[in-house]
Amino acid sequence: MIAIAALFLVCLAYVQANPDGAPLAACVNIAPGHGGISQLLANSSYSLNVSQLTAAGGYTPGRTYTLVLTGGALQYKGLLVQGRNGSTPVGSFAAGNLVKPACSNTAVTHTNNTLKNNVPLIWTAPAAGTGSVVFSYAVVVQNNLAAGNIYYATLTSPVIAEVGSNTSVAQSSMTSLMLLMLLGMFAVHGIAAY
Repeated sequence: MIAIAALFLVCLAYVQANPDGAPLAACVNIAPGHGGISQLLANSSYSLNVSQLTAAGGYTPGRTYTLVLTGGALQYKGLLVQGRNGSTPVGSFAAGNLVKPACSNTAVTHTNNTLKNNVPLIWTAPAAGTGSVVFSYAVVVQNNLAAGNIYYATLTSPVIAEVGSNTSVAQSSMTSLMLLMLLGMFAVHGIAAY
C-alpha cells in the first residue's frame, strides 16, 4: 500500500511538474512536457512581439533586443521561446522578470506558474554569418491535474533577417578582388592576343 501511494505521488509530481520552467527535453521540439492529459490548441491568440527587430529590418549580430510574449487580453502560466536558424538554436537569452535562460541559454522559460502576460524577453543576437532567425515558442495556458493541460506549441515568429553582417562585405571584397585579378590576366594575356 505504501508503494502504491509513493508511486501515485511520483506520478502526480510528474503531471504537475515544471512550475519553475520547461525541462531540458522540451528544448528539442519546443513543446511542454507536462505529461497527463494534454490538449494542443491551434489558432493561438498568443504572439511574440518582435517589432524591435522587424522595424530595424532584421537583427544586427551581437546586439541585444527586447521581445515581448503577449496574449492580448489573455494570460498564460508558462512559456518556452528559442531563436533558430533551421533546426539549430541561435542567440542567447538573459534572465529577466518572471523568466530565466533554458536549453544552455539558447531559450528562455518561466520561473513560476503564476498567470502572466506581456513578459519582456532579453535576446542577444548570434554572431555574424548565422543567417535568418525564426523564434519558435510554446505557451502553457493551464497545467491542472483534474482539468488537464492546455497549451500552444510550435508557434513561430516571422523570419528575422541578419543585417549589418561582415559576411556580405567579405563576399563583396572577394568578388572585387577576383574581378581585378581576372582583368589583370586579360591585360597581360588576353588583350594582346586580340
